[in-house]
Amino acid sequence: MNLQSTSRGSLLVAGMTAAMLLVVSFLGIQSANAAITVSLDFGDTGSQVTELQTYLATNSSIYPSGLVTGYFGPLTQAAVQRFQTAQGIVSSGNPESTGYGRVGPLTMARINALMGGGSPITWDSTPVLSNPSVQVTNTTATFAWTSNEQTQGQVYWSASPLVFNEANGPRQQPYVSGTLALDAGGSQTNHTVTVSNLQANTMYYYLVRGVDSGGNMSMIWPSTFRTNP
Repeated sequence: MNLQSTSRGSLLVAGMTAAMLLVVSFLGIQSANAAITVSLDFGDTGSQVTELQTYLATNSSIYPSGLVTGYFGPLTQAAVQRFQTAQGIVSSGNPESTGYGRVGPLTMARINALMGGGSPITWDSTPVLSNPSVQVTNTTATFAWTSNEQTQGQVYWSASPLVFNEANGPRQQPYVSGTLALDAGGSQTNHTVTVSNLQANTMYYYLVRGVDSGGNMSMIWPSTFRTNP
């Protein structure tokens, strides 16, 4: 995507204005039938964007507003990001570095496969995780959270900022740097993970992730904690 051109900037303003003027309630589910054949980015317009929005609107947790405007604005980009995270395609970065928030080859292929040429759309169930609590001592940290379905609980932690890489495809888990600690209880809805042998009075970075039996993944974005002195 190139946002430097005057024409693209004009489309951005026009699209945002149109979205504000619509004030639409999305009533019912529309049918997405035509395959998406080109990559789509923020600021794009046209029938392919309409098809994308129509498809995303079939799941209110992915595209809550359900607006079908033919303009790829911030609401559509956020919906694409939720879709990519839910499908294990990519869950961090930006459109330029990892493709997060744009419809590139992997995202396009997954959407077209799910649309199935107009056949009924089947969505995977994406785990929903609560915000974890963190209890610390001078050498340990215990993470506790819940999920709305059975998932394997995972915690990545490091004294250095965590690094992410894009997943290779649907249900492939993105690489995360740091040390991995698993929930000892296996797949469940109540999760507790304790990491030990930490340094006192030290800042650590962590990420909590849940993966269900189908390989669908959700994660709580990186945060930090400090051990006691």
